[in-house]
Amino acid sequence: MLILNCTKAAADFFSTTKKGKKISVLEPAPKQTIAESNDPAQWQWLVHAIKVKGKNVLVAMDYQTRFSITLSALKKGDDGSFMNSFEHHLTVHIHEMMTAVNVDSQTIDASLERYRHQHNRCAFYSRGDRSVQAHINDVVWHFRRCAYDGGDVPTEVDLIGFDIFVNQILRKRQAEKDYFIPQHEFLHAWLIDYGEYNTAQADACIDGLRAKERADFAARHPELNYSSDPTDMQCSNNVIALDAYRKK
Repeated sequence: MLILNCTKAAADFFSTTKKGKKISVLEPAPKQTIAESNDPAQWQWLVHAIKVKGKNVLVAMDYQTRFSITLSALKKGDDGSFMNSFEHHLTVHIHEMMTAVNVDSQTIDASLERYRHQHNRCAFYSRGDRSVQAHINDVVWHFRRCAYDGGDVPTEVDLIGFDIFVNQILRKRQAEKDYFIPQHEFLHAWLIDYGEYNTAQADACIDGLRAKERADFAARHPELNYSSDPTDMQCSNNVIALDAYRKK
């Protein structure tokens, strides 16, 4: 089951009042915190709502991987449109990410079908998580800047581009010393949970993706003069070598 945990702002968004009666899709959460809800059959997301230039914007973030999906111009109280848009954007991202690691279209479609079969129901709960909220706040900051710099609130394909950007920002979970990239974590989990990959196969896919991203970066920035050996990087004349600087 897909679990949409809602902050107070998101809970307000999914609630309306008709003829003096409050109508909401939210249900009482069976556990007080998301961390206590360790049922592997449940996929936990945290949803937050904001207003940007008068338009409703919702950010949904996967509790484990911190992968986020941002949706805009949604009507207050319309949980149906939210779910349709959420799953549409999720499908687009899955196709993009799995294609990037050379997964064929049949395997991609099969993984999406497994997702739909495993999560054919959803529930909206009113509860939050401070750690996930901190990462959502960062996504919100970037979205507001994107909206004001671009002159309008991103919609449709621009939202996909925004998601790709923020899901490549380094994140860190509490009690963990290492940083991670949400896109990599999310794809790794998806390949195992819905793609029928084992851990070694998923690891190999992510390693290949990292290598491709490094190669793409090097191709876009030839001025950095990367050699075939990443430990032997030659600096151009106008780049300061920090190791030499520190020795001084």
